[in-house]
Amino acid sequence: MRDVPRTRPRRWASLIPAIPERFVRALDCFEAVLDAVPADRWFSPSPCEGWSAIDVAGHVTAGLIVVELRAAGRPLPQDDPDWREVAGADPVASWRATRARMTAVLTPEALAQPILLGFGQRVALSEWLDGYPQELLVHSWDLAEATGQQVVFDPDLARHALERAESLASRGREAGFVGPELDVPDGADDQARLLALYGRTPLST
Repeated sequence: MRDVPRTRPRRWASLIPAIPERFVRALDCFEAVLDAVPADRWFSPSPCEGWSAIDVAGHVTAGLIVVELRAAGRPLPQDDPDWREVAGADPVASWRATRARMTAVLTPEALAQPILLGFGQRVALSEWLDGYPQELLVHSWDLAEATGQQVVFDPDLARHALERAESLASRGREAGFVGPELDVPDGADDQARLLALYGRTPLST
């Protein structure tokens, strides 16, 4: 009688790293705003001082390239790229192509590997990606503001991003990457608190 192959116990399945679900949902949020940018608004100013909408698009797309490089175990570039070159002539197409390449290399093995962060922390790639939505959400709002759109974050995403941001924004502020925190009224929701933490002020026009 032949032995019947044993299936992997279900408890082991939870140990296999998967692409964090919040990361995927935050990617979808940014892509929805990006896809709705009017053709004549790519060079409209954004809440990021000195940046236009296309700069925001290129910056966030370049962030996915960094994720791809980390997942592939390749060295990161020493200098920031030109955001407008990353966005290209069709920022939506550039984003989708980059997202597809990045997703393809986010294998369980890649997600489990440790990476070294800028503040000297070493964490699994999957853990880093679980905290990445704050970047995507804040820049979704930047892009929406620049292009005459409104974006409302999923409450779960906003709450999770705020929790992560509260422990990281101060470091970014000390390094000069984050502006001063703004005051928010009593009872402000997590989206407003997240944006205020990163010094975001709505555009006047």
